[in-house]
Amino acid sequence: MAKARIGAGLVTGCLLLWASASASAAPTVAQMLSFRPKQEGIVCSNPTPQEQESCKVELVKGGRGSGWLLKDKNNNILRRYFDSNGDNKIDVWSYFLDGVEVYREVDSNFNEKADQFRWLHTAGSKYGIDVNEDGKIDTWKQISPEEVSQEVLQAVVKKDFARLQALMLTEADIKALELPAAEATRVRDIERKATARFQETVTKLGSLGDKIRWAHVQLAPPHCSPADVTGMKQDYIKYKEGSVTYINEATNKTEGLLIGELIQVGTAYRIIDAPVPGQAGVIDDEPKDGPKGTTVDKVLQPFMDELERLDKTAPKPDASAAELARYNLKRADILEKIVAQFDKPELKAQRDQRDQWLRQVADCLSAAVQNDPKDKAAHPRLIQLKDKVVKEVPPSGAVSHIVFCEMSAKYAIQLSDSKEISKAQDEWLEALAKFVTDYPKGEDTPDALMQLGMVSELTGKEDKAKKWYELLIKDFPEHQQTAKAKGAKSRLELDGKELTLAGPTITGTTFDVKSTKGKVVVVYYWASWNTQCIGDFAKFKDLIDKYGAKGVELVGVNLDSNVDEAKGFLAKNPAPGAHLCENGGMESSLGKGYGIMVLPTLFLVNKEGKVVSRTVQMSTLEDEIKKLIN
Repeated sequence: MAKARIGAGLVTGCLLLWASASASAAPTVAQMLSFRPKQEGIVCSNPTPQEQESCKVELVKGGRGSGWLLKDKNNNILRRYFDSNGDNKIDVWSYFLDGVEVYREVDSNFNEKADQFRWLHTAGSKYGIDVNEDGKIDTWKQISPEEVSQEVLQAVVKKDFARLQALMLTEADIKALELPAAEATRVRDIERKATARFQETVTKLGSLGDKIRWAHVQLAPPHCSPADVTGMKQDYIKYKEGSVTYINEATNKTEGLLIGELIQVGTAYRIIDAPVPGQAGVIDDEPKDGPKGTTVDKVLQPFMDELERLDKTAPKPDASAAELARYNLKRADILEKIVAQFDKPELKAQRDQRDQWLRQVADCLSAAVQNDPKDKAAHPRLIQLKDKVVKEVPPSGAVSHIVFCEMSAKYAIQLSDSKEISKAQDEWLEALAKFVTDYPKGEDTPDALMQLGMVSELTGKEDKAKKWYELLIKDFPEHQQTAKAKGAKSRLELDGKELTLAGPTITGTTFDVKSTKGKVVVVYYWASWNTQCIGDFAKFKDLIDKYGAKGVELVGVNLDSNVDEAKGFLAKNPAPGAHLCENGGMESSLGKGYGIMVLPTLFLVNKEGKVVSRTVQMSTLEDEIKKLIN
């Protein structure tokens, strides 16, 4: 029996009807083997043409479903294709090596497209999710540090930033971990530069070809910051540095990539930066008399120690606004001292490193304003910093970010004055439009475009909102905001169109809104932190009691950061209907699918499954329902 490495490919056969067929109508061996994994490099048992003659196909049943097994002459399983929900369509495709399952694809929403991919047993522990069902993994539900390093290497070899991005810490992860403000700011600052750093790496390495073989990963001992110190709900575990060693078989050389920090999020490890050429303890192109940056480290170390001492006393997320503002101001004080060191003669050559510290100064001053808009200290300092960097020649790489921080701080101050909200929104739109014109490729331009779309929506300028979303989609196709912009554009164009909504429910089942055709459906996006849903749930109960028998149904979509929060809330505040939920909150695929910006959001769907209103309000909902059922 051959152990074949099967490349990614399209399915060439069809098993849709076989699962309900009798054993006499079983698929042929060739048909079973015609399927190909969507992911590359899957190693599994593959019989030779001669061995195929002694293989057999058997019907297998379990639960509500059934499917087919392909076995060799020794009764070892080679393939298993299964229909788990009894709809006569295969939704689980399994591949085996020496009789052991090593790879599985799952169609979790039963739409005939695989969206989950699992490596099992001797093949590893990776569990990837394909949100948009294009065959490429968008995020990892489970992945080990070793497997992260393998994926990083392949991203570099194939020059595929999207593959690297699937490994990176997301905003949803930051929220789920409840990172302290200072740590969240540091992580975001590093991630902002990942795209450019990745491009530098692949440009420097050139074409690596197909002769690259992963050898091993080297990691420093993990660091654990206990929850009782950080104020987080769980311990914060990360590897502070790592490197992957690979062999270039074309040149017979051993080379390496530094992959930086790996942060544990549940059963997955995330990276926060793009890799750079080098091996553990050595960076490419370092001077012979010591690692590049030694002088920088020596000069900055006292201030870094001061920063570390301050961060150990960081207030918890539920601290008062004034306390959070004071902490960020103190942090900015220390960061400004670090920035000043780069004016010293011994650090002139490393002045490019000053930008990352300038960004952190701006972030801290902006955070101080956001936490306490009434504070009079932070915003003037931010204006002064902006004015200084704007005039610098050559321009600082941090200038666009500092300008954006100052704009955001000013907007927060204006919003804190309830009498000026309308004026503040108009000025904010003007400032954002100028910003995207002045800095069309700035690191914060995608966020500015998203803000332009959101605020335009809130102020009733939907045509302009669509324009801004379209610009974000076109100019920043790889950015993390783009998926939400696509969803928001789809939502604005939803009236009269069929609603697409499917996913896991809080109870562990899978739901597809297509199953409600023939009924009037209210789709309600909610989260436990928005207390309006308590009263709305009571109204929904009354509506379902009155009109449920006439074909009215509620479908809830929960956007809490994790499923447990939603379960706990529903246990105390029960609501009728099915409730979809997945980890990630507003940044989950359920939140991004229609670019949900505010909660609650309601859609009203007619019996044909088409949206009749995407802006219906609770106050008029019953009247609208009556029109549809009469």
